Amino acid sequence: MKDYKELLRQFEKPFQMLLHAMTTGVSGATTAFHVLHRIQSKEPLHWRTFTETLCQPEISLEGKEEKLCLKPLFYFLPVMVRRNLLSFLHLGNTVVPKDCLHHLIIQLRQNPDADLWTQKLIDVLEQDVVGGLCHLVPHSRTEHSAQQLKGICQKLMGVSEERSDSSKRFGWYLSQQPKSNDNKSFEDTEDKSVLTENTKKRKTFMKGASPLDDHEQNATKKIRLTQDIVCSNSLLGTEKQDLTIMPGSLENEQVICPEVQNKLDTVEVEQKTPLNTEKMIDLPENVKSSISRLRDLFETDSDKLGTSQELNILNECDPSQLEKLCLLLRLSELPEHLLPLACNRLISLTSDLSYSNATVLTRNLFLTKVLSLAEPASRFLMAAITSFCKKYARPSCNALIGPVLQTPDIGNIQVELICRLTEDCLEPEHLTVTFGHILSITWSEEILSVTYTLLERKVEVTSEIFEQFIQKLSQHAEDFSKSVKYAKVVLAVLTKYQIYITDAHKNILSCALALHKTFLKKSMQAALKHIVTT
Repeated sequence: MKDYKELLRQFEKPFQMLLHAMTTGVSGATTAFHVLHRIQSKEPLHWRTFTETLCQPEISLEGKEEKLCLKPLFYFLPVMVRRNLLSFLHLGNTVVPKDCLHHLIIQLRQNPDADLWTQKLIDVLEQDVVGGLCHLVPHSRTEHSAQQLKGICQKLMGVSEERSDSSKRFGWYLSQQPKSNDNKSFEDTEDKSVLTENTKKRKTFMKGASPLDDHEQNATKKIRLTQDIVCSNSLLGTEKQDLTIMPGSLENEQVICPEVQNKLDTVEVEQKTPLNTEKMIDLPENVKSSISRLRDLFETDSDKLGTSQELNILNECDPSQLEKLCLLLRLSELPEHLLPLACNRLISLTSDLSYSNATVLTRNLFLTKVLSLAEPASRFLMAAITSFCKKYARPSCNALIGPVLQTPDIGNIQVELICRLTEDCLEPEHLTVTFGHILSITWSEEILSVTYTLLERKVEVTSEIFEQFIQKLSQHAEDFSKSVKYAKVVLAVLTKYQIYITDAHKNILSCALALHKTFLKKSMQAALKHIVTT
């Protein structure tokens, strides 16, 4: 089976960037959608080629007997990427040609072993294509998946046992249960008995309710009525919205498909579903009350609004809360000319940001912008990244430099930016962290440029790290037999790291250099010959 990076090489470069954005977690679909907007403004996208590549048959071994079969390439992508991709296509259904989506759906339907979550996301995508008629057709489920769904629903009903609207909230589940000749299956009877028990518990609980409880109950009903009205006016309804939530805890990010694509920020920030109301409660009250003020501070290009000390409130959030706050503030969409002032304010905080919070801010402020660069970074973006990286170097290494280096077929523009950061911002210990990222990825000509920059700065290495590096040079010797950049990297090693080189290393490098074919071959062999080992 091909690894993920090998699969990505089969896609055109813009789509590689989109798929890489989908590996960022539960918010991967919305991150990819923002990247899409930036890419579309630079170059056209060939959606037909993309969907045909997803449908391309690949050989797979199935079952204990390992029988050969053909499956679409889509099913060889990681589970998180598959689900984020379907949610992304759901978000972009007005951008992607309908015939491409229709062809993709037909091919994906041919795999009956797809997990239930993927099947439901395909259902949602099909509704976009055929106008919402497919939901009238019941979807076939295996016995195992049906039992899983039943267990989840019963757990949810158990959690909400003090609510009297369980049958209404889970009617979609009860209505899908198979009916026998007498119109009642065992599962249906059991589920209804659970609902009855929950109702009884509710009545028992309410017997001892005080007048204050009644008042609170009436207030709750009013809120619930308001929520029901909002949900009934939403484009897709609660059921469809629930289907687009990535699996995991109830606190996972929600991916909602707006009818008007240019209002995606409104959907993310001003969602009116009950789930998002609950998510807002996770933020401290003083942070929620300061969102408007914080937005003004980030979106202004003047210091007149006040000092940066008002941003100290960011230190009161844990990383997950700060991640939600960044979404509310739309930091990933902040115009580049505003970034330097915003970063100066963050750097000037009286209390330094924690490592985790600095990592969250680095990812939200810079990562999407850097990954989508199609031309050299603007002076605003470069100034902002440089100032922030100097203050918070390690978070920048792990939240910006590392992910960019791991991007398949990284571009020269991204490499130039990383080399500048390496030369101007990073201290010796941070150079070592970046060097560790280099050793963990597949090399390319662009990665060699970053490697050479690190060696020129005399990155500090241990004997174990140097051993891995020599093995990496040997492993790629044939791949870069005609590469001048590879030769420069080897010469840098032979001139700056002689004290680390052993007889075993000399033998390995000698074999590697024998494969080389550039004009620097003799220079490398001479430098290797003059090294005296102890």
